[in-house]
Amino acid sequence: MNKLIPLSCAVFGCSLVLGLPAAPAPFADDLLARAVQEPGPTWLGTPGKRSGNHKSTFAMQLVAVAAHLEPGRRVADTTLASSLVAKLHSFLRNDGPNAEGHTREPDATGGLGGWTHNTAAQCLLLARRTPAVWNALTADDRRRADLLMHALAVAAHFTLDDENDFSVVLDGVSIYHKSWNPNITEGYADVAIATSLYFGPKALDTFFTTFDFDAFIAELRTVQFLNIVHCWTHTPAIRDLVMKGGALTNPGGPAPYKLGGVAGHGTGVRHAFHYRGWSLDRTWEIYRIQADRQFSKTVRTVVTIHGDNQTRLLQRASNAVASPWEGRMGMCMELESTDWDGMRSSVAYAYEGVMIHLSTASTLRVLGEWRDDAAGRDIERRMAVGMSDLMFKAREGYRGWSLGKERLQWLEQDLQPLGSDYVFPLWSQLFPPPVSP
Repeated sequence: MNKLIPLSCAVFGCSLVLGLPAAPAPFADDLLARAVQEPGPTWLGTPGKRSGNHKSTFAMQLVAVAAHLEPGRRVADTTLASSLVAKLHSFLRNDGPNAEGHTREPDATGGLGGWTHNTAAQCLLLARRTPAVWNALTADDRRRADLLMHALAVAAHFTLDDENDFSVVLDGVSIYHKSWNPNITEGYADVAIATSLYFGPKALDTFFTTFDFDAFIAELRTVQFLNIVHCWTHTPAIRDLVMKGGALTNPGGPAPYKLGGVAGHGTGVRHAFHYRGWSLDRTWEIYRIQADRQFSKTVRTVVTIHGDNQTRLLQRASNAVASPWEGRMGMCMELESTDWDGMRSSVAYAYEGVMIHLSTASTLRVLGEWRDDAAGRDIERRMAVGMSDLMFKAREGYRGWSLGKERLQWLEQDLQPLGSDYVFPLWSQLFPPPVSP
C-alpha cells in the first residue's frame, strides 16, 4: 500500500512549497455535470445474455471517483456524494420485477457481464470508503450492497478460482474460460479485488467456506434481487456445482461460440479463493496480472492478418500513417491478438478491455491502494503508451479485423456509445502521460 501522502502529491505532483496553490481537483465541471445527469444504471436478468447501460455505468464510476475525492463538490445543482447515492439507489432498490420479470441489479453470473458488473462493484467499494456517501445510505441499502457484493464474489470464485474450470458462468448456459482475452476475463478478476477490499480478505474467505446456496437464494428473494435468482437457478446442476463441485457438460452456447459440448469441472466455492496462486490478501498482485496482460504489446499500426490483409489508420483526423508511439511497449493486447477465426486487431475490443481496467485502476489510485514501487511505475508507463495509442487510433479511425471480417472503427461510432467520454478521463486525469514521442 502507498504511504499516507496527500492525493494531490500522489497523483498530480507535489505542491507543498509554501505559497504554491494546491493542485486542481480532477475532472472539469462540465464533464461531471454530464456524468451526474446520466440516468442511474440498471441491468436485466436473462440467462445466456448480458446487459448493462455502459454510458450510465461508467458515468457512475466517474462520479464515484470524484465523490471520493470531493464529496461536497457541487455539480449540476447537487453534491457529488448525493449524486452517487442516487445512482446506487437505481439498482440497489427496486419495486419488484417489471412485466418481463427483471429487477435492476447486475445478474452476477461472471464472464462478459463483468464489463459493467465490475464497475458496480468498484462504485460500491468507493461508496463504503466515502463516509458522506455511506452514511447517506440506509441500513437496508447497505444490507443490499453487502448482498450484491457477496453475489458478485461468488461469481468470481465460480469462474476464476484456481480449482474451478467449469467452462460456463453461473447461468449454466454461457460458454466461458478464464484463459480467454482480457475483455472476457478481467471483469470478474477485478470484482475479486473490489470485494476483498470491501469485506476484508479473511471475512470474504469465511463467507466462501460457510456458503449455503439455498439460504443465499432465499435472502436474494427477500430483497427481490431476482435477476440473480433467475440466472443462478436457470440450470439446476449449478446448485450442486457451487456447493460441492463436480463435472458439467454444457450443450453449447450462443454465437459466436462454436465449441459444441464442453466439459467443465471444479470444486465449487466452499473454500478460500485463489487466482493464479494469489489469495485475497494479495489484491495488488491480482491487479498486476490484469495490467500485464492488458498493456503487453509493442505498438504497431500495421498488423498483418494474413497475406496482404493488414490493419491501417483511416486518417479521419490527420494524414498520419503510424501511431506516434510506434515501437514502444504498452499497446493494448486486443490490437494484436486472436479469436475463433484467427488474427484479431480491434480498437473496439481494446476499448472493452480498458473500460474494465480503468474502473479498477482509478479506484485503487484514489483509495491509496496503488503501489508506488517499480511494478507500479512500470504499469503507469505501459498504460500511458497503451492509452495514448488507443485514443490516437480511435480518433484517426482504424481498419481492423475480428471474427474473420474487416472492421472500420472509430471513436464516435464505436467507443463513445460505450461511455468512452467518461472512461478515458479516469486515465488522463489520474495517471501520468507518456513521455512525448
